[in-house]
Amino acid sequence: MDPTEAGEAAAFAILPEALRVCAEWEFRSYLVGTRAPSTFEGDAADAFRKSANRTLGNALGMAWQGARLPEFHRPEAHIFVRPEKGEVEVKACPLIVYGRYRKFSRALAQTPYHCPICRGRGCGNCGKTGRMIAGSLSEILLPVLVEAAGAEEGIFKGCGREDGDVRMLGTGRPFVAELRRPRRRTLDWAALTARAAAASAGAAEFPVLYPVAIGDGETVPAAHGPKRYLARVEVEGGVTAADAERIASGLSGAVLAQRTPDRVSKRRADLVRERKVLDAAARLLPDGALELEVRTEAGAYIKEMISGDGGRTVPSCTSLLGRPCACTALDVLDVELLDPPRLM
Repeated sequence: MDPTEAGEAAAFAILPEALRVCAEWEFRSYLVGTRAPSTFEGDAADAFRKSANRTLGNALGMAWQGARLPEFHRPEAHIFVRPEKGEVEVKACPLIVYGRYRKFSRALAQTPYHCPICRGRGCGNCGKTGRMIAGSLSEILLPVLVEAAGAEEGIFKGCGREDGDVRMLGTGRPFVAELRRPRRRTLDWAALTARAAAASAGAAEFPVLYPVAIGDGETVPAAHGPKRYLARVEVEGGVTAADAERIASGLSGAVLAQRTPDRVSKRRADLVRERKVLDAAARLLPDGALELEVRTEAGAYIKEMISGDGGRTVPSCTSLLGRPCACTALDVLDVELLDPPRLM
């Protein structure tokens, strides 16, 4: 049989099975792909595939009456057919969820924080748990989203991260969750926000959750906007109003030269990074400590900006006062990033 005619016949023959399989998946755009039978090779196989793809794509479009449309760039689903075996497979493209989280616990990581010594197997360094911090935000949120979407798995990608003992306040830190092979895409986002917050038992909340284009799943984690922090600083020997002013004026506009902090040197390259402090303000607290609010370029190590990290960060609160300073509590107040548009 002519390969073009054979492709058309194969498409009509497998149409009922394609409709049945696709009914189990939610998608709005699709692209058809066909594997030619072994009896066709070379140009004949190409002619068979083109004919089958065109015929089946048009037939599906007529059956769905505009509810699902063909898309050649980034379809939500690829429909692969093997006419020789009567098989149809739907490969759904990921559902990308944009969100922001607020973290109120000082004992919660963003993603699983495995022990660097045993790498999760359990040892004396981590108390046999395999973890340096017991829980994580991704382990709270992803099961909720994966179940709702009927996805195979979820991947969490934050726009930067804060230490487990640092709270994330304000409008929250941006992130994306990539849900792979989702069967459902139209979700009750308000209900999911409530379910995720309940799963955290008060440790976190997710005030923003909605679907975005796949491209935003790539750009959001790579964004590097300024950040604003609030720190409690304790100074050896006490602190005065003049000291607070000295720190604020010394840090505001300063370019920090930060060698990779000692606390992360085992997992990050030993480099000197320069980050600018865009603004700084300080005030005395009633208990004799100092409250420091700073806005910096992304990537600044705030704890080391305060302590000096043994001279690895210059300038620092310690170098400005000439007395040891320590960050005893740190909050992120804002991560500056425009929210991407919602995918309709």
